[in-house]
Amino acid sequence: MLMKIGELAKRTGLSVRTLHHYDKIGLLSPSQRSSAAYRLYNRADITRLYRIVALRRLDLSLAEIAALVDHEHADLNSVISDQLRLLEQQINNGIALRERLRDLHTLVQANKEPQLDYWLGILEMMSVADKYFSPDDMQQLSKQNRPTLTPDLHMLPLIVEARSLLDTGVAYTDPRARELALRWNDTMNRHMPDLPQYLAKFSQMHRDEPALQALTGIDPEMMDFIVRALIEVRYAAYRQHLSEHELRFFRAASFRHAHAWNELFSQVRKVMQAGMLPEEEAAQVLLRQWRSLFFDTWGGDLTTIRKVRELHRSADGALVGGASSPELMQYARRGLIWLEARINTKPLTDPMTN
Repeated sequence: MLMKIGELAKRTGLSVRTLHHYDKIGLLSPSQRSSAAYRLYNRADITRLYRIVALRRLDLSLAEIAALVDHEHADLNSVISDQLRLLEQQINNGIALRERLRDLHTLVQANKEPQLDYWLGILEMMSVADKYFSPDDMQQLSKQNRPTLTPDLHMLPLIVEARSLLDTGVAYTDPRARELALRWNDTMNRHMPDLPQYLAKFSQMHRDEPALQALTGIDPEMMDFIVRALIEVRYAAYRQHLSEHELRFFRAASFRHAHAWNELFSQVRKVMQAGMLPEEEAAQVLLRQWRSLFFDTWGGDLTTIRKVRELHRSADGALVGGASSPELMQYARRGLIWLEARINTKPLTDPMTN
């Protein structure tokens, strides 16, 4: 059976031009020519062409296809593995683009008349996110239907209120600041309950990226204002039980270690959610850091530390850090007791942070 190029093109759905190109590069050359020099393809040529068409559906290059159809023992498994990796990367890129468009959609909905500068700021932040969030982070955030760049819409009124207090010179010790800080903390806990491991990254982004600060309104000044106001809330709660002398290190140490505590909460929660026991070494490494921060918060004063430990046995929410939870506290308490038993000291620490 011999077939002319036009008929072969019609049956395969390829163009005559494509078949000419295959002939030119040696991928598929007709076995015969007619007396008028027309290309004639035999059964073997047609079989080879159908293999080429099938491999093209795998999005292989013509060079890769030639290597496969020309060599009986070609490594098809390796080629398929490479294609799978390429496809997975394309899927990940598509997921990342989808999430960025979701961010853009959320921001545009929140801003009724976005101007060009606003759009450009969003585009700039899209490139910023890659510095802080891995592809795996993006996928996890996507599963929780969370944007990767912006605060939850429930936070926007609180951001406006915080900016107003700052602009009018209200101190973080003011009752209005403390009340706002409590609502800020409560809103974050209610609307971001599954994201403790990302809070440190969100925080670092807002501290380091001017474009993000300009768009969301959250900058280092505002973040420090909220942190210090929350510390004042907790100071007032402790002051009902402790003297000013016992609390003399609390404010400075709490602010100094605020980021470290949030990061540590995130890391401990990770090992906890991974099913690791608090007595296992990876958890113990984190809890040694926990113990060190806790001791520093109280100036290493063992008498005060024992007193604080007793307070934490029946502590209310004001004595607990904002990124913590009852489950996290129970996990850490168990691990810290085991840690201190190993170092032959009377348990003095408590998972309630500082």
